[in-house]
Amino acid sequence: MKTVTLTTCKDNVQAHMLQDILKNEEIESIVHSELTNQVLSPLYNIGIDVLVSEDDLERAQAILKEAFPELV
Repeated sequence: MKTVTLTTCKDNVQAHMLQDILKNEEIESIVHSELTNQVLSPLYNIGIDVLVSEDDLERAQAILKEAFPELV
């Protein structure tokens, strides 16, 4: 399974909310760079990536557009 970046969230709360929404739609996702964001966000604007399977990307993008249009 190849993973691709669905979006980059500004913080871990937003990333995990999106991950929960995707899970409810039976789309597996991975939150990436969470620790890096927590450590370096005071110094740098580092977001948290949400990754999904390439096969689920189209459905996940539709969900993202509805749930978090500001991230599209």
